[in-house]
Amino acid sequence: MRKRLHKKGWEKAEIDRVERIIKKAEKNKHPHVKKLESSLYWFTLIIGILGTVFFSIMLIPILIASTNAWGYILTGMLGFLLGALIIIIIKDLHWLEDHHHLFIALLIPVIALLNFIIVVNRVNVLKYQLGLGIQHHPFIIGIIYLICFLIPYMVFLFLKRR
Repeated sequence: MRKRLHKKGWEKAEIDRVERIIKKAEKNKHPHVKKLESSLYWFTLIIGILGTVFFSIMLIPILIASTNAWGYILTGMLGFLLGALIIIIIKDLHWLEDHHHLFIALLIPVIALLNFIIVVNRVNVLKYQLGLGIQHHPFIIGIIYLICFLIPYMVFLFLKRR
């Protein structure tokens, strides 16, 4: 915040005064507001994890019926959409610190990767039993989801740092 205000032409004394006001306001927050903010963070994590599970289950019929290319494209789109949804929620949580961002950036994608590997392996077994020839690569689909999920988040962090 200091850098942004300085770039806008604010004087050091003005910036110090604003920081004191913000710190005082944070200190005087009602305990319920603090709990609400904390619960929003955990709610976001739960949405990310459940959204990943939901998307992977939704992807099962698509993977059964599609070729590798369409499976990859749709997986990437779903990952990007969920990543964008998470950013819409997170961008308004101004109190998040680096360890909060690190936890979101690591936990959800790792769970997503493992989940997609399991689901795609099950889809491949089902396709084999049905006699459908094209098998999907579980690790590649998981990595595509992971990358597409992280793109909106990385853009958000880049723009936040600027």
